[in-house]
Amino acid sequence: MEISYLPLGFVSTNTYFVTNEDALLIIDPAGESHKILDKIKSMNKPLKAILLTHAHFDHIAALDDVLNVYPVPVYMHKNEHDFLTNPAKNGSQKFQELGLPIITSQAKPQFIDEGDIQLHGFDISVLYTPGHSPGSLSYVFKDFAVVGDTLFNNGIGRTDLYQGDLETLIDSIKDKLFELDETMPIYPGHGPSTTIENEFMNPFLNG
Repeated sequence: MEISYLPLGFVSTNTYFVTNEDALLIIDPAGESHKILDKIKSMNKPLKAILLTHAHFDHIAALDDVLNVYPVPVYMHKNEHDFLTNPAKNGSQKFQELGLPIITSQAKPQFIDEGDIQLHGFDISVLYTPGHSPGSLSYVFKDFAVVGDTLFNNGIGRTDLYQGDLETLIDSIKDKLFELDETMPIYPGHGPSTTIENEFMNPFLNG
């Protein structure tokens, strides 16, 4: 199993590409869809599903374009279903100078919650990690985790957007993510990867 990513879109959001021997998953198609589509072609693996860590605009901006070419299932938490079509909730209404708002009309999502799932040979432990948004999910694979905007390298997600909550975010990090193996690579929604061991010293969690 391998993971790679491209920082894309308005605020350099990480779009992740996870492969096994037979399949490809995409997590958070962030923008610049032509780059995502080119990357899919170059990987020579069939795209089987798209997973969303959450549905803020910078994590779904390329969703429709990808689905128009690859009509695959989309997985997300039910708490953010209406974010897909509501610019006030997904945050894009605040950034109209960038040619927004962003919505998606193609996605017919399948809702998932905390628990273990298997998708096309991928064993994934789904963690419900709200706080940055009400439906944030983290995806834990065998050798790494993709955590969206819950936890960053020496940072945490913002909580000033719709239904964000700082106390809930910190609980998600300490009660869920900090229970993972300390050496596990953590891939966030923005910026470089980190590890749980490194984030034990995160200044935003030790104030």
